[in-house]
Order: sequence, then C-alpha cells, then structure tokens
Amino acid sequence: MEKGFSKREREEDESSSSSVQLVGKIIEKGFDSANNKFPLTFTPSSQPRPSVLPFPVARHRSHGPHWTPISVNREMDVDDEGVDYDQDEDFAFNPIAKFANPIKRKQKKNLDFSKWKELVSQGNQLERDEGMENVENIHNGRKVEHIDNSMDIEVKEVNREPAISKDNTRVDESMHDLDSRHEVRIPQERDEMSLQSQIDAENRAHLQQMSTEEIVEAQSEILEKMKPGLIEILKKRGRNKLGSKPKTVTSDVENGSQLGTSYKENPINQHMESNIQLEDPKTQHISELKSSNITDDVAITGGMKTLDATSNKWSAWSRRVEAVKTLRFSLDGNVLEKDSLQIPYHGNSNGSQSNVEKVTERDFLRTEGDPSSVGYTIKEAVALSRSVVPGQRSLALQLLVSVLDKALSEIQQARLGWDGKNSDTIDKFDWEAIWAYTLGPDPELALSLRLALDDSHVSVVFTAVKVLHSILSCEVNESFFDASEKIATYEKAVCTAPIFRSRPTVEDGFLHGGFWKYNTKPANILLLGDETGASENEGSHTIQDDVVVAGQDFAAGLIRMGIIPRIHYLLVADPSAALEEHLIAILIGLARHSSTCASAITKFPELVKTIADRFIKIDTLEINHAKIKSTTLLKVLSQSDKKTCIHFIEKGIIRDMMWHFYRQPLSLNQWIKSGRENCKLMSALMIEQLRLWRICVQYGYCISYFTDYFPILCLWLTPPTFDKLIENNILDEFTSITREVYLVLEALARRLPNLHSLEQLTGKVSDFESNTEMWSWSHVIPMVDSALKWISLEGNPYLSKIIDCHHRTVAFVAQEPSVGSIVWVISAVLHMLCSILEKVAPGSPKNLPSGGYCVPWLPEFVPKIGLEVVKSRLLDFSGTDNMVPSEGGSLAKGLCQLRLNGDHESSLSSVCCLHGIVKLIVSLDNSIQSAKQESYTPSSGKHSFSREGNILEDGLFKWSQCEVRSVLVTFMTLFSSDFHVMQWIETFSRGGPAPGVGLGWGASGGGFWSQNVLLGQTESLLLMELSGTIQVVLKREDPTVEEVTFTLQRVKSVLEVCLIVGPRDTIVLEKAFDFLLQVPVLKYLNLCVHAFLQNRGIKTFGWEFKEDDYLHFSEILKIDMRNRWLCVKKKAKPVNAHDSDHKKPKKGGNALGTIYEDSDTGDVSYHDSHCTSKVIEWAQQRLPLPMHWFLSPILTINDGKGALDKVFEVAKSGIFFLLGLEATSSSPCTTIKSSPVDGVPLIWKVHSLSVVLLVGMGVLQDDQSRDMYRALQDLYGQILNETRRSRNMRAVSDQSDNLLPESATDDDVEFLRFKSDVHENYNTFIETFVEQFGAASYGDVIFGRQVSLYLHHAVEAPVRLAAWNALSNAHILELLPTLEECFAEAEGYLDIENNEGILEAYAKSWVSDGLDKAALRGSMTFTLALHHLSSFLFYDYSDDKLLLRNKLAKSLLRDYSRKQRHEGMILNLIRYTQPGTSQECVWSENPAMQKSEIERRLRLLSEACEGNSSLLSAIEKLKSSPKLFHSKILI
Repeated sequence: MEKGFSKREREEDESSSSSVQLVGKIIEKGFDSANNKFPLTFTPSSQPRPSVLPFPVARHRSHGPHWTPISVNREMDVDDEGVDYDQDEDFAFNPIAKFANPIKRKQKKNLDFSKWKELVSQGNQLERDEGMENVENIHNGRKVEHIDNSMDIEVKEVNREPAISKDNTRVDESMHDLDSRHEVRIPQERDEMSLQSQIDAENRAHLQQMSTEEIVEAQSEILEKMKPGLIEILKKRGRNKLGSKPKTVTSDVENGSQLGTSYKENPINQHMESNIQLEDPKTQHISELKSSNITDDVAITGGMKTLDATSNKWSAWSRRVEAVKTLRFSLDGNVLEKDSLQIPYHGNSNGSQSNVEKVTERDFLRTEGDPSSVGYTIKEAVALSRSVVPGQRSLALQLLVSVLDKALSEIQQARLGWDGKNSDTIDKFDWEAIWAYTLGPDPELALSLRLALDDSHVSVVFTAVKVLHSILSCEVNESFFDASEKIATYEKAVCTAPIFRSRPTVEDGFLHGGFWKYNTKPANILLLGDETGASENEGSHTIQDDVVVAGQDFAAGLIRMGIIPRIHYLLVADPSAALEEHLIAILIGLARHSSTCASAITKFPELVKTIADRFIKIDTLEINHAKIKSTTLLKVLSQSDKKTCIHFIEKGIIRDMMWHFYRQPLSLNQWIKSGRENCKLMSALMIEQLRLWRICVQYGYCISYFTDYFPILCLWLTPPTFDKLIENNILDEFTSITREVYLVLEALARRLPNLHSLEQLTGKVSDFESNTEMWSWSHVIPMVDSALKWISLEGNPYLSKIIDCHHRTVAFVAQEPSVGSIVWVISAVLHMLCSILEKVAPGSPKNLPSGGYCVPWLPEFVPKIGLEVVKSRLLDFSGTDNMVPSEGGSLAKGLCQLRLNGDHESSLSSVCCLHGIVKLIVSLDNSIQSAKQESYTPSSGKHSFSREGNILEDGLFKWSQCEVRSVLVTFMTLFSSDFHVMQWIETFSRGGPAPGVGLGWGASGGGFWSQNVLLGQTESLLLMELSGTIQVVLKREDPTVEEVTFTLQRVKSVLEVCLIVGPRDTIVLEKAFDFLLQVPVLKYLNLCVHAFLQNRGIKTFGWEFKEDDYLHFSEILKIDMRNRWLCVKKKAKPVNAHDSDHKKPKKGGNALGTIYEDSDTGDVSYHDSHCTSKVIEWAQQRLPLPMHWFLSPILTINDGKGALDKVFEVAKSGIFFLLGLEATSSSPCTTIKSSPVDGVPLIWKVHSLSVVLLVGMGVLQDDQSRDMYRALQDLYGQILNETRRSRNMRAVSDQSDNLLPESATDDDVEFLRFKSDVHENYNTFIETFVEQFGAASYGDVIFGRQVSLYLHHAVEAPVRLAAWNALSNAHILELLPTLEECFAEAEGYLDIENNEGILEAYAKSWVSDGLDKAALRGSMTFTLALHHLSSFLFYDYSDDKLLLRNKLAKSLLRDYSRKQRHEGMILNLIRYTQPGTSQECVWSENPAMQKSEIERRLRLLSEACEGNSSLLSAIEKLKSSPKLFHSKILI
C-alpha cells in the first residue's frame, strides 16, 4: 500500500476489493477495533501474552479468554476536544509505513544487503554521516537514533523489508515528515578511530588468520587462566551489549521455568529464541525438544541432563531441531526449497517473534499474486491461526494439518533407528525433527489449538480438531492397537504417555536401564471438575502452567487446559458426522495416554452419558464411524480401570452399547444381501463390541450375557460357504468377526472352574473373586465341536492350501490375500482350546509327585481334539525312529513359509498360530499323561485308535519333536537379525524424541510402536514356548558337538529375546531367566569355559564345580535378576481433583511437580501392581533391557539395605555367569557369531570388574571366584590388545591414504571413554575405587591389575589423570604391580603421551617423593613416569611444547640438586630406553653410540635450563657421575 492514500481512496479500495483484506496482515483477536476505522493499518504485534488468569472452561466466547492488549508506544497530536488533526496520523502506528512503496517487478541492482546482514549478525552498528542528505545510506546498516524514546526505529525493522526506491524524493519527504514530529539526531562520524577500535581491528585480523582449532585452543587457554566469576561477568556484559540477556545453559537447567510468568519472559525461552551463540560449542545448540521439559530439573534431557547434553548424539539432534525453525512450508505441507521462493526473505534465522511478525508485513504489502507462495514457518502458521479473519485462521490450521500428516507419513516409512544421516534414503528433509519441533514448547501449538476450539466459526473448529487428530496420531496408533488385540496372548494394552529413563546411580554401578518416568508427573494433569470447582482454582493455576505442561507432554497439556469440557460442549451442539468422529477419536487418543487422562474423561460423567445417548438415539438402525469410535472409547476407558468398567455395567451403558446383539439373528444370505459397505461397517462395529465384552469378561463380569448373545453368534462359529463370501469380497469382514468371537470364547474359557477341583464338585467357587461370575462347563462341548470344524481339513478348505504352502512359490501369498485372515481365525480357535484344556488338567504331570494336580478322568472332547490335531496334520507326527514321513507337509511348515514370505499381517498371524499349535500339543500331552497316572485308558468306543491312538498315548510332542525342533531352528535364525532394534529406538534415555503421544513419540519407524517390534515380541513369545517345550538335558560329561552347538544356539537366542521384550512381556522374560539359569545350561556354560580358556591360552582352573554349586548359582541369580529387572514400583495414590484442591501451592511458586531422576525413591515390588487394570504403563518399570543387562549381578554396590555376604554371593555367581557367556561366543565347537554378549562394549565389562571390587575383597578372597576374576581380566586384556592393534593399523592406513590424519588419534587410541560412555562423574568413582584399593587390598596383585587398567593409554586422558592423581594423593603408587604383571600389553601403557596435565602429574609425583618406593619395587607407575618423561624430554616434544619441556626439565633438575637420593632416578631418566626395542640392543652392542646419545640428552637438558647456573651445575655434576654409563638400572 502506497503512502499518502486519502480517506476516500481507502474507502474505495475497501469497497472494491475485499480480497485485499483477507490477504492482509494478521490482526490479533482480543483487540477492540471499534475506534479504528482502518484495522489493516495496525502495527504488527507479537503473540498475545496470557494473563495470570486460569485457562477458561468452555463457556460463551464473550467470556474469554482474557488477554492483556499490547500497549503501542505512540504520540498523536490531539486537540483539546480529543479530535485528531489528521487522520493520516493513523499510519504512525507503523514506522515502516513511512518507507513503504509499491513492489515493482524490476531488479534492484544497487541494493546489496549481504554486507548489512553480516554487520548486524556481528552486532556492529556503523555510524552515518551528518545531515539528512545521506538518508539513502540507511539500507547500508546505519542506525537512526531518537531523542524521544516513545517511538523507536530499529535497524532490523527498517532493513528487513527494503522499501526504498531509487527515487529518493519520497524517502526525503518521509524522513522530513518524520522529523517534524520526532527530532532525529545522527552522530557525526569520527575522523580517527579510537584506541579501542584499533585494538578490535587488530584482534579481528589476527582471528581471521587463525584456524578453528587454534581459536578453540586459545579460548580454552584463556578460560583456564580466568576465574569462573570473572567469566560470568564478561559473558553478562557481552549479552548486555548485544541487547539480549539470555542465561547460560547451566542456569537454564538449574532454574527451569518460572511458573506464573509468560512463556516469552522465561529466560530459557529467551535463550532459545536468541540467535546469539555465546556458550561453549558443545552446549550452544539448545534443542527445542530439550526445552520441552522446562519445569523439571532433570526432565530437560530425559534423564540424562548433562551426560547426554554434551554427547555428540544430543548435539547432533539439537542442530537438527534448530534447523526446523527456518524451514518454510507450502499449504500442502511440503517444504519449500530456497531456490523456489519467489521473493527474498530477510528474516531472522532463529524463528524469533520478529520473524513471525514479518509474515504480516509480507502479506500486507504483497496484495497481488499469491502471498502464500513463499510459505510459512511453523511459528508463522501458529501466529496466523490467531488472526481475526476466519479464513486466515482456517488456512493456517490446514497448513499445520498438512505438515503433521506429511511428517507422520515420512516417520512411519522410515526405518527403525534412523539417526538423520543419509537422509536421501527416505526424504531429503528431516521430518522427525520437524515433528519434534512442532510439538515442542517454542511454537506453543497446544495453546493455539485450545483457543481455536473456542472459535465461533465451525470451519476453524473442525480444522483445529483435525490438527489434534494428527498430533495424537489417532489412525496410526489405532492400527497398532488393532493388530495387538488380535493376539490372544496379549490381554493388556500399553499406555502412550511419553517417558524418559531415570539417571544411573553409583549404587547400581552406573548401570543403565533405570525405571521409566513420565515426562510430566500425573499430579500436574489437573482434573477440572464442575464450573464451581474450576472457578475456585483460578487464582492458583495459570495459563503459563498449562503451556509448560504441554511442552513436556502435549496430551497432558490439553487435559490441563480443559479440552474435555470443550469436547463435550461440541458434542452436545449436534456436530456434523465428520466432526463427531474426529472428536471421539481425540478422546480415544487421550484415554490411551495414561490412567490419569482416562480418569479425567470418566470423571466427567456428562461426556460418557452424551456419547452413549447419541449411540442409541441418533439413527438407531444406521451404523456409522462415530458409533464405532464410541464403542472403542468405552472399551479403552474400561481397560484403564476395573472400577470404570463396573460403573458402566451398573449404569447399563455396556448393554446400551451392545444392543445390536439382542436383535433377530441373521443368516449368511441376509448378511450378504445387506451390501458390502454395510457388511464392512457391521463388521467393524461388532469387532469393537466384542472386544468391549471381552474386557468385561476378563474382569469377571457380563459372563451371563453369553446366553443372550449366543443366537446371534451362531452365524460366525462355524465355517461358512467361502465361495459366496469370496464372490462378494467380504471374506475378511466375516473372518474378522469370527476371530473376535473365538477370542471372547477364549476369555470365557479362562473363567471356567477347574474341572476336577473340589469346589467344582461341591458347587463352591474359590478360584475367583466372590463378586465375579464364572462360565459353565455346559457351554463348552458345543463350542469345542464348532471350533474343531475350523481346524479340520473337511470343514476348512483353506487349511489344505496353507499346508501345501511350502511347495508353492512366494507369489502364493499375493494370490491368496485372505490367507492371513483365515490364519487369524485358526489361531483364535487353537488358543481357545488351550484355555479349555488348561482347566481340565492345570499344570504339568511332572509336578504330580510333589503334590501336583491329578486328573481322575478325561471328558470325551479331549481325545477328540487330539485326534483332530493328528488327522489335520497340524504337525508332522512321523516320529523319530524308523518312521516314514507323512506325505505332503504340515500346517506348521506352511506357517513357517508364510512367515518367511508373507506380508506383515500374514507373518504376525502365522507366528500366533504356531504359538497356538505348540501350546495345544503341550496341553493335550499334560491332560492325557495326567490321566494315565490315574490308570485311565482311552476308550475306543466310536473311534479307531490305531496309529492315532498310539500317538496320543505316547505323547504328541514325542512324535513331532523333529518338526518342533525344526521350527525352533527356523525362528532362531530369523530372530537373530531383529533383536537389536529395541536398542536403536531408545534415544537420549527417552522412548522417543517428541513430547506428544504421536506414533512412537516421534521416533523413526514408529519406535516402540512399530509393527516390526510387535512382530519381534510375538516371535519372542513363541521362541520361549518352544524352548520350554524342548528340555535341556546333559546326560554325560562329554556331550557331542551337535548337542553343545544346539544348546549354545538356544542360549544365544534367549539372550536376544531378553533384548526385545517390552513392558507387557514380563512372563517372557521370566521364562528367559528360567531357561538361562537352569542347572543343565549352567553345566554347558562350565564345559565351554574350560575349552575356551585352553583355546585362549589362559590358565585353567584346578578345581571343579559340584551339583550343589550349580543349584546355588541358579537360585541366587534368579532372585537377583527378578528383583532387578522385573520389579515394579508401587503406584502412588491416584490423583484426585478434589484432593488437589486441599493442597494449594503458594501463589507465585512452582505449581507443577518436578520429576527427579537422580533418585529412585519409593518401594518396588515384583508383583503386578496393575491387577485392577487391563493397561500396562511404561512408567514405574525397567523394560526393555539394556544391552549389558547380564552384568547386573556384579554391578551392584551394597547400599546398606542387604547383608554384605549376600552381595558377595551374588557377585560370585555373576562372575561365573559372565565367564560362561563369554565362553559361548568363542567355543571351538560352535560357529555362533554376533552374540549379544559380543555386542556389549568392552568398557562396560571392564567397568563391571571394577565395581565388584568396590564392594570389598570378598570376591578375591574366595579361590574359585578369584580364579574366574583373573580369567576375565586376562580375556579382556587380550581383547584390549587386539582392539588397540586393529585401531592402530587402521589409523596408519588412513594416514597413508591421507584420510583423517588428525581425528584418528582421538578415535583410534582413546577408545575406553568412561566419562562419555559410562558416567560423566566417573572421576569420582575412580577416586573411591583407588581409596578402596589402598584401604583393603594391601597391594593385592589382582586388585592392582584392575587399578592399573585406568593408566592404559586407551583410557581417555581425564580418567587417566584422575587415576594417577588419586594414587599419588593416597601415596600408594608403589602398590601397583609391575608392567609385566598387568593384563594388557606394555605397549598399550607406553604409547606417546602428549597430554600436558598427565606429564605434569608425573613430574609432580617425581619431585614430591611419590615415586621413590615405586622405583624400588619396580612398580608400573615408576615405569610409566620414567618412560613418558624421558620420551617427552628427549624425543616427542614439539615446538609448541617447548615451554612445557623446559618447565619439566627444570623441575626434575632442581629436585635432583636438592635431593641426592634421587640421583639414581635422574640417571635412569637420562639413559632410559624402552625395553625390547632395537635401541636397547644397539646400546648393548655399541657403547660408543650409547655415550653419544646420552651426551645429546645432556645437551638438551642444558638448553632447557635457559642459563640457570644452579641447574647447569647440577648437569655438570651428572656428567661427572661414574654411574652415568652404568649398564644396570640404578635407583
């Protein structure tokens, strides 16, 4: 818009073009525009700052929200009557309007803003010439200073939009007009530069000549010489000069968010929005994700506050998120590349508020064409969503929907564990970082969406609902839960609330894998009650509190903002079908978040009642998606809490939601004639209704409904006419209902009383709670008959196709897409039969002698099931000895082929079906064998028991063990490539990088919610079932190679299973522990140890373990493993909205609870604390396990809670177990490679050996454990030597090829980074460890060997320095063994030492007499000091280390001149040669060469004295010493 428009022209423009107003700048809601006739001329304003009033509950829009209008500093000429002299003064709101000109499509050749941007980024402000004739130089970066502060014209605001044309007349007029109201003072440019400017110019010139490494080194040197207080003062002054006062990273972390203040006033957020980088390069990139947990001190980095903040991974992730701020998106969600933008963009790259305001100016000035062609950043889109123009609000929200959907799609398609590198594999943009930033605290998206839900325009509300639907990943998450609920063995769902790990503690030996915690405490999720209760809390909770919680956890923030009452209001207002469906889907996503959020929904009774009423009253006979979603919501709420389910039953809500089951039963033809779309909708609704009923049955309620529902279920109990279903393309819908029916029957079978229990015979009930129901055995036989038709070759024609699947090609799966749905039905049938048989004969017949369960007789359906299993060829029952294999194949073989070649759905169904087959044959064998022990013989009344009868009598497993073993081998091979995916997912001790409940918390590939992870966990359950079926037996002391190989392969697979189990797989982990720690497996491990030691050349043991020792190891380790990894923290008292009102925090204080991950307070319990819920929470448990979980027995430090003797016993057992696992991967009788044990870094294994000694000397005082400990030291010493040599060879090869010559030193030499990989405070651990060595070891060689490892050159320099200083300060340098007695090669200790601190520490110990005794005893400490000091003084020093060389030489000579007893030591230093080198041989053969070399060294020492006469006299004294050329080492 041009300057100088009159009132009439503006009115004509407004009447002629309404589109201009739509495209114009954003006008914030909450501003009264009644007194402003031209709202488009308002100055761009920042985002509205929330007041201290709480977030309003859903009311009329006129009641809120309450905003504080932004005051505009302006001065207007007003007469006495309050009337403006000139209406054109309205333009004074915006100083830029004075310089605004029409945008002309012509190239401005004379405008170059590159220099201006460079100067502004450096904070320089150039002075301009005096006089208004030089106004055209404004665009070169000069600043206009005003005496009147009421109106500031900033350089950034003037220069960001170049509005000055070549014609300076208009500019001059603007400036004179501006000068008429504001006096402008322009300082005169000085002729000569000041002294300060000259110094600054010289410094900058010098910096340009320095490399990056030199600058960093100079900075570190300056910082070391300055006091910390002075550094902070200088940083503060620098920030003040640059006009910003951001706090350092440390202060941000310590202070957190101050509640009750606006988000922009938070110092952390100021630092994030500032583009000034004043901090250390390691901490200058502050991620938006990192600030998502502002309130909690330790939640900022998800349990790794400082450890991960300094790590390379965290820095890389921070840079990825920071880069999202500048990305611009089109309306369809695509990222706009820079070369595709139509106009240049001169905004700040940090995405600050000024950048957000820029979009208003851009759209305001650019009225022609497409203003949105340059795209919008995330923050700009959020700002645009608060415009007063409904079209702009809807447009901005639609852009967010497109971006989030695009990001979710790309994340889902990415592979698991993708770290952002090689982005061309999926997309050239980092959608994972885009997702994390959008949900982070910087855009404040949750607050904007909550405001949008109160909008008066339906289109804006619906678009905001779509944004929430995308953020909660409703469709993707529901697909995951849908696949999970098809698995009969998974009775519980998993909460979706984002989590992080608690920090490792020294009591646990810094062992990773701590308890998970919620990003925000459940107490922070306020459950808003009625309006009266909400109004009472208005003074204690503010909008800023809600914003902080939303930054930590997006869904929790929405609950806290009162989204539930607002959704209820929208549902009552009779929304459209699409809006209603999305609203209920959002409620489902919130209910799946956590039990607290589900409780928030149920404690708003009007909402559930409204949903149930709409389900019944609105279009009763019509089935729509909203009704399906409503049933799902009731199911999820019932899963969360048993009391909620009971409440729904008592209120009749369950019956209302399942009223379709009371209708007249349908025939198959009637169902088909209803149409395919109706069949699909009915199938989806019945699936959710059956799942809701299944939840009630699992709690023990609604079991009596079976008699009412049975007539309508009959259609889906038996196999249909498949041709009709295939012809109408509804086979999948039919089989889906059938699957759910049999899953409900499986749940009903679990509620059967034991068939032969005393209570069953007497009619009493004791198996279940007194207020629950039981299913009757009278219903079982008809259900069994119907189920057997699905697994018979005659009744199910698809069964023969699956059996012959191993003969077919891979294309069979694509040609038969319905095979997967049929397999799901068979799987549900098999699991139902297993549950029934478990009630016939619970337990195993092996337990009968010890009081197990006896079966006096068997019902007829048991042998009937067994005969059908044999006839239908579920397994190949050809036997093992001289048995002819059956023709064709078996169902198990076909399912294995389907798993290998099928899609994900077919693979998952085949694994579940195989699991059902294995469980069924085990249950049948248990039932029949238990009855045989009661002298029961199967009758041959109606059936001919020939071969089939023999199979049943001998045992199904005995006749099919060959195929069972084949299936086990197949899945062991298949599983070995999937176990490591869980370790890739967990990043920064988080379950995912984003704070919301989106798919996998923003992790690539879906993270823990990936379908691949679900498949792997299902396979792990099958593997443990097979491993438990095939017993491990060691019949003799010398088993065959095949037996050992197969057993060790099983051990390896079970170790892999332990790494993939999730929070609901505790039973799988229990079975894994039982398998690994059973006595036969421990015996196999011991056999491998002896062969392993001989193969490695390590000294073998002179003793043997006895049977009692194995039993003792097994019992100790089982208890310790269960207590460590399977324990669950006791849940705190549930959060109650009324209880929270009694304890009101002080006004102005921190109203939000803080999660402290440094301490794991609270009692823990091994028992399941979720027995009253069908939901498993990630929080309060430890799974999945870390890679080094098996080190836990020897990584435990006695914390005073247990007896010391018990700790020693656990440590001894853990040492044996660790040695056995190490032996399995290198056993000569197996070809096992890439074992999970080998995947654990060497640093963790070495660290565990140190931790076990921190407890005491008990481990080394026992002969057996001492020998095993020494063997582990020798093993890890060999691995250390091999690793060092391979890295050195690679470094030499890289240097020869001119590849990375500098970085190879750090990466290839110091690869034992204890501070980086184990814990940041490892120096403190070293000090305690050395103190324990001096106090309890009395110079024990084994203990000393472990301490000496920390002086190895492969250890990072800070840890080596800490170890040496600790030994020196404790005066125990002489207690360490000789270099030859260390378990690593001497070359590893004697590598070139360039660290100045370590060299000075050697010299300090030398001159302080700390090495006197070490020299006498030949300790490796004296050898190290002698070698490194001699090498540095005479060979390895460089020009930049000349001062250090002189300093060290002077110190040693001065010490010699004062202490004559050190003559032998200084002589050894001068004549030192590394043992075993060529120089030593030459000296022994050629004394003249030795003399020449010694003289050269003496000359170097003389040069280092720099003319000091006393030191030179000491050198002359050394030259005259007769011992100088002595052939022996002199002390």
